Amino acid sequence: METKSTGPSRSGTALQQEDAVTFDQVYAQYWKPLLRTAFRILKDEQAAEDIVQDTFIKLWEHWNMPHTNIKGWLFTTSYHLVLKKLKQLQSIERIELAKYSEPLAGEADESIQTRQLQLVVEACVDNLPEQCRRVYTMSRHEKFSIRHIAFELGISPKTVEYHITTALRHIRQRIGGALLLMLSLFV
Repeated sequence: METKSTGPSRSGTALQQEDAVTFDQVYAQYWKPLLRTAFRILKDEQAAEDIVQDTFIKLWEHWNMPHTNIKGWLFTTSYHLVLKKLKQLQSIERIELAKYSEPLAGEADESIQTRQLQLVVEACVDNLPEQCRRVYTMSRHEKFSIRHIAFELGISPKTVEYHITTALRHIRQRIGGALLLMLSLFV
């Protein structure tokens, strides 16, 4: 039986034992399954297409070698190319991570500003009247409920709310000035 092809033909393969198999026939039969398999692993359509194209280029270059299982050869070659691509992507990812593993200047400034703001808040809390400071500390640091604080200190829940509100108002006023000062220093 005679076949038409733009490429070489091969006989005695697993595809067609008696008929000559052409490169075009192999390509038509296997390019889609190879593409699906490569895409399933890489999750990148363009990379998967490149892998399939490279697989068929290798087949073309080795067409005259005896292949008893073209399908197996194609999938094995494709798989090795996929693994090579994954290693390449991992290297690129590691390089990109290494570039940015040190904190950037902006992140360092932000960390310093945050710490300075924490110090301002702590100083403000330290300057609150004793009962107000105790209520605020129990509420924010120890995470006690208003009822629990009222019970512990022997005061009404409304008084606890008043102390928390007073503490937060003082902190906001103090932070507002501190923020303006920090912004003027860092801008």
